[in-house]
Amino acid sequence: MALFLSGCGAGSLQKTGELNAAITETRTLPDYPGDCRRTSRSGVQEGDRLDIALIKTDAALGRQNARTERCAGWYDALQQGFLNEHAK
Repeated sequence: MALFLSGCGAGSLQKTGELNAAITETRTLPDYPGDCRRTSRSGVQEGDRLDIALIKTDAALGRQNARTERCAGWYDALQQGFLNEHAK
């Protein structure tokens, strides 16, 4: 058993520690974009005409869908980057 442990000198342990630190650093995710956490409201108020309420709701839904697409694109690019790093 001593023969196997003799190969683990201080230099090897230091390199292992540096490698572990580098791996941990690459696994750190960036902050999630603040815009991706936002929600939308229609802005429809009591007394709004139905056509105006529909226009407001459709606009809010369009903004939220655009935000969802941006955030999904950001995440997909992030995931692809991790997959590419893992493949190396």
